Amino acid sequence: MRIVVGVTDSRWAAFLRDRAAITDVNFWQPSPHGFKALQEGGPFLFKTKRPGAFPDVDIPGYSLVGGGFFEEYFEMPVTEAWTIWGQGNGVATEQELLDRVRAYRSNKRWADDPDPIIGCIILRNVFFAPRGEELPQPPNWSLNNVTIEGYETLGRERKPDSEYVLQAFQLMQGNARVDFSWDTDLRSTAIEWDGPKYGEPVLISPRMGQGRFRRAVDEAYGFRCAVTSSKTYPSLEAAHIRDYAHDTGTHQVSNALLLRSDVHTLYDRGYLGIDADLRLRVSPALRARGWNGVEFYEKEAAEFKIRAPENPLLSPDRDALAWHHENRFRAA
Repeated sequence: MRIVVGVTDSRWAAFLRDRAAITDVNFWQPSPHGFKALQEGGPFLFKTKRPGAFPDVDIPGYSLVGGGFFEEYFEMPVTEAWTIWGQGNGVATEQELLDRVRAYRSNKRWADDPDPIIGCIILRNVFFAPRGEELPQPPNWSLNNVTIEGYETLGRERKPDSEYVLQAFQLMQGNARVDFSWDTDLRSTAIEWDGPKYGEPVLISPRMGQGRFRRAVDEAYGFRCAVTSSKTYPSLEAAHIRDYAHDTGTHQVSNALLLRSDVHTLYDRGYLGIDADLRLRVSPALRARGWNGVEFYEKEAAEFKIRAPENPLLSPDRDALAWHHENRFRAA
């Protein structure tokens, strides 16, 4: 098994540790360098920088403080990363993310880029050591500007600290914030020890993480609203057809639409619908409330069909559309 240790600052780690609802995070690079150190599902640990850099943060420096499981690597503008992962970027606001990226790039020629491209190492099912239980960094860690270090736990490529890193992972990963059933990429990893491995596998279909789901929907719909064709990215949202949280909906592109935020709200509340032929339907309740829906009335009168993905396998699922019509759409 291969484990990667990445260097971060204690502010990022403390922010995410204190927000238990965040399960997918962006371990971002201020300047994109690519990332090929792990296969999907591989363990990734967080190591903090020098002590004392942020005295108001209660995570120690030069420590292993948590980790996650690698999902995917992207390169994208700060605004796009914020739209997809929000506070999963380890900061409270988009402006704070931009400020931190600029601070790290302050000595480089592109420091003033209004929307810089960053590297995004996406990790899911993250975990953090409880306060006061962080572990010292690997004993032989080099302080010479190392930001990512890989450790093979078996074979000739083992490093002096490989066993230490494996034990650290074993101690901390039991705190994983599991938001999907463990996929085979995680269950198949063999660890020779008697403690818990990755929690109890749940024998249901795994789902993709929230960030990957959003990115997949963006790409399937060509970064355009399916109803209005708007390309204003910050206003676009991945909308579930069949509700994810309460109605056994899934994080699958065929259960999603890319919609402008106001269209998303109207769709979720049943004022807009889409029939099995992908035609837009407008609830009589929208007009009854006196709300301005002219653009939608005109589209319905013209029997407008939404812009579906070019790949038919990603087009809206008919059963999901029928469920929304029966359970959410205000037909009267």
